[in-house]
Amino acid sequence: MGFPRRTMGDVTIEVYADRFMQKALDAMGDDPEQILHAGRIVASAGLDAADEQVVVSHLVVCRWVERAVNQANGRSPLIRLTRTGASKARELRANSESRTEREAHLNNRLPRWAYNNSPSGGSADLQMFAAAEEWWFCGTEVTWDEVDAAVAYLEARGLLVADRAPRPQRITLTADGIDFVHSRQTLWFFLTTRRQQSASNGTTIVGSNVVYGPVHDSSLAAGGSNAQTVRGNVTDHSQHHPQAPQPNISVGDIGAGSAVSFGSGHASAASRGGSAIAGSHNQQSSGLEHADLIMILDRLRQDLGKYPGGDALIDELQAQAASEEDTPELRSSMWKFRIEPFATRFGIVGSLASILSLLLG
Repeated sequence: MGFPRRTMGDVTIEVYADRFMQKALDAMGDDPEQILHAGRIVASAGLDAADEQVVVSHLVVCRWVERAVNQANGRSPLIRLTRTGASKARELRANSESRTEREAHLNNRLPRWAYNNSPSGGSADLQMFAAAEEWWFCGTEVTWDEVDAAVAYLEARGLLVADRAPRPQRITLTADGIDFVHSRQTLWFFLTTRRQQSASNGTTIVGSNVVYGPVHDSSLAAGGSNAQTVRGNVTDHSQHHPQAPQPNISVGDIGAGSAVSFGSGHASAASRGGSAIAGSHNQQSSGLEHADLIMILDRLRQDLGKYPGGDALIDELQAQAASEEDTPELRSSMWKFRIEPFATRFGIVGSLASILSLLLG
């Protein structure tokens, strides 16, 4: 069972725990059985002595630390890192020294921090970022040079506007920046899907498509490799023309290799670069199923994104879901080979029971 995200001031306990683990790794050295003094590690991590028991108890629950001596009150200043704890500490160290991971942290967290720390339509004071928990990454502080670089990148991507005098002082999210925050996706996935949507919206279709029979949450595809997803109901014309169904009519690329369907039968065929949908109850399932799986993975991000590598894992799984057919076998393999091992490493498998039922049915 995962430990609750208790806050200590404006910072969650996970930030304090990461700082503790980094210093514990230094104190352990090359001896995995090294007995450590918790109070000294707290001091070297720059934490308050009053936070020692809370942080150590959190790490014990996570099974990253064990008490070396059990006193009557269950509180011993002597601890050691468990095997999984030592692995966790090394992962924190590797991520904290990775430029890619540090940039990804700021690029993803800075817009969300700005959104939560500015009035509607207003700007956020960037100097206040240094007091936020986002200032910490894997137990280490970010630098103002890194923050400035993140602001420049996000501004170039159109997600925010910076007030420079001469360096960024206040930042204001653009409409795209607000959309990114609302999407709850990683920046990489948000920008990738936005580019794909821009490309698919570039095709001009002349003429019209008439579908006989109600179509719910289905996809209407036309031309090349472009597709347009239509959510909601498409008007049922069968009541007005019960005896004279008409084919789908379009001008241009859509006609080549496309399928024409009528009435309420069950026939359907794939067109070049898209699909033709026919019948009163037929629908193209892959688009809806992929959307469902991607939304489930977005929900899973709330749990896994708290841990190093969690957001990157969800990105990879969402990209896989968007490119492959959604099948029970795909979902099972995602869980068995990717999600479950990750969750096991951080001791949070039990907390994923509800989302697991959505993923596997």
